[in-house]
Amino acid sequence: MKKFLIILGVVIIVVGGALIYLNYMNYWPFQGDKIAGVPDGEIKNINADTVDVKTDPQSLLLAASGTVDYNVKAESVNVYFDVFKRDKRVIHELITMTGSDGETDLNGHLLWAIPGFEVFKPTEIRAKIEHGGAISQDNYIIPKGIFGMEAASTAQTQPFDDGKIEKGKQYMLQTWLFNKEPMESNDQDFSKEALRDREQTAILYIVFK
Repeated sequence: MKKFLIILGVVIIVVGGALIYLNYMNYWPFQGDKIAGVPDGEIKNINADTVDVKTDPQSLLLAASGTVDYNVKAESVNVYFDVFKRDKRVIHELITMTGSDGETDLNGHLLWAIPGFEVFKPTEIRAKIEHGGAISQDNYIIPKGIFGMEAASTAQTQPFDDGKIEKGKQYMLQTWLFNKEPMESNDQDFSKEALRDREQTAILYIVFK
């Protein structure tokens, strides 16, 4: 009898722990209309650079791309493209967005891509937001002559970590940095002082409001 109770206790602990984990990660049977594998109020970085081109040949047609999953209560989800000359913003474009009049559950996916083969010479940005069966998508044609030809340049795709969503924070999808002098390859400082130290900066980002 004692052995049976011990085994029963272990089973209850294991099953209880598994149910708590499934609920926390929004897996079945607790998923509902949320994105599975993403805790409430969090963002998940699914970087397309990790995709094996042998199994996804379409990735060969894109200079850069990525996916972002999220479960959040917010008024809107917005994707912007900004370009700075030093610390002066010269372009601020809304690529696509979705939202409502008040705060609500905006659980979904963002898929974005830059067609072509040269990440430093992009001509177009495409973005699609999916949530609750609704789709918001658009494309933006990048004006010619926007990107600089400085000696030093670096680009990064989705350089952010999974975690709790901060309203108003810019989560970088793609960054381009241009300068006459060499730069740190992992430089992701976009403060006014850092912008002033570079010839040009361009950023594609998602922000929750």
